[in-house]
Amino acid sequence: MRAGTSWDRLRRLDPVLTNGVLAAFLFAIQAGAAILPRADLDRPVGIVALVLWATVPIAFRRRAPVPVLWAVGSAVVVYAALGYPENLAPSLAVAAGSAASWSPRATFLRWVVPSSVVPGVILAIDSAPGDGNWVEIAISLAFGVGLPLLIGRILHHRRLRLERDRVQAARDAVTAERARIARELHDVVAHAVSVMVVQAGAARTVLEKDPDAARRALREIERTGRTGLTELRRLLDVLKTDADEVALAPQPGLEALEELLARFRATGLPVEATVEGVPRPLAPGVDLTAYRVVQEALTNALKHAGGAHAHVRLRYGDRAIDLEVEDDGRGPTADGSVTVGHGLLGMRERVAVFGGSLEAGERRGGGFVVRARIPTDAP
Repeated sequence: MRAGTSWDRLRRLDPVLTNGVLAAFLFAIQAGAAILPRADLDRPVGIVALVLWATVPIAFRRRAPVPVLWAVGSAVVVYAALGYPENLAPSLAVAAGSAASWSPRATFLRWVVPSSVVPGVILAIDSAPGDGNWVEIAISLAFGVGLPLLIGRILHHRRLRLERDRVQAARDAVTAERARIARELHDVVAHAVSVMVVQAGAARTVLEKDPDAARRALREIERTGRTGLTELRRLLDVLKTDADEVALAPQPGLEALEELLARFRATGLPVEATVEGVPRPLAPGVDLTAYRVVQEALTNALKHAGGAHAHVRLRYGDRAIDLEVEDDGRGPTADGSVTVGHGLLGMRERVAVFGGSLEAGERRGGGFVVRARIPTDAP
């Protein structure tokens, strides 16, 4: 587990820093190969300057791959023209492969290939033994330039495929979450209708014997009907599926928050809760969404925080409720983005149904935090 954490930290470093280490390594091996075996070199300043010219730009190969290739290629040509010992083939291979990996197809064909082949041919001719022949030059060119270009394009297409898969997975996750929201809101509406039917029956039974009780029942029917109508309008805004049977029982809400926290404590996640403001009844859809946000955020903390502590803050405002779930662990493992799996997508989708907002990211001081604001008045 620690190895994975170290790798994640390494990946979050600035690419210029990591590529700067690569540039320093290339400088050391190329300058050492040209200077150390030759004690008769009185002033190796020219060699050092050209090797620096061919290696320093490597530190910026991610930010400007084609200009880096141009800089390295020109250094290779000047180095060969001056007849210095050895060559700068490693720098050219790295620059060519990087430009091929990070350039779109048009740029690759128009700029990367010519900018790699020209210095590659000069380097192959310069390094061929004796007068050389075209077979040796072609083989040297194929391995020195052709192979890095091929590897770069393979990495480029792999990156595009992974990005397409990630986007499609995100779309599938949103679709599945919308279907789940629709089913749960369907449960809320069905429960409201059930209450209305029961109250209407009670009002009919006591209409003549106890008019006051009948009026109370009618007021309850009106209130429940308005709530159910609001949830029904929201239900029409999301996708609906018949894949699962619909249960008529009401969905959980913030009244069950302490029970939810107890379940997470039992699974090994120490979690505390702070409630600010005056708790009040919420619309069933809002209540359910707030519950699901806390549930999903604590699930992420349990999976990724590595034995950390979690804290839930719930604040009741006049027109909205604010939720914050944070932990002091190492944070979820991400591939370069804050979108930690599909759980965050689902939470964001739920909150957006009610016109709210959700933010998630690394917590100051370590760990992860999820913040959500859910309006309590009907949009």
